[in-house]
Amino acid sequence: MIRNPLSHRITSFGFMELLAEQDGKPLVEFLHFDGNGRTHLHDEWEHCRVVKGGGIIQVGQDRIEVEKDSVCSIPPNTEHWMEPDGMMEVLLTYLPKDV
Repeated sequence: MIRNPLSHRITSFGFMELLAEQDGKPLVEFLHFDGNGRTHLHDEWEHCRVVKGGGIIQVGQDRIEVEKDSVCSIPPNTEHWMEPDGMMEVLLTYLPKDV
């Protein structure tokens, strides 16, 4: 289901939708995981809210078990990735590192 996003993109883990952006940078994204995400990092804070399913969010050396309605904050410049337990949908919000 597409929620009228700015963009919808198929990925190696499922798909993602850009829901809001500012100055060409994402502010809010919706991600659907059918497979594991890849290790990456951002210059901004990343705030995650699991909206469906569950799994693991790896933040640096910490493995955080998540399920529907779980929230997780990922500090700037911290390696992280998501591992669904079958399927997981996540709403991501990005904030500047000085917030």
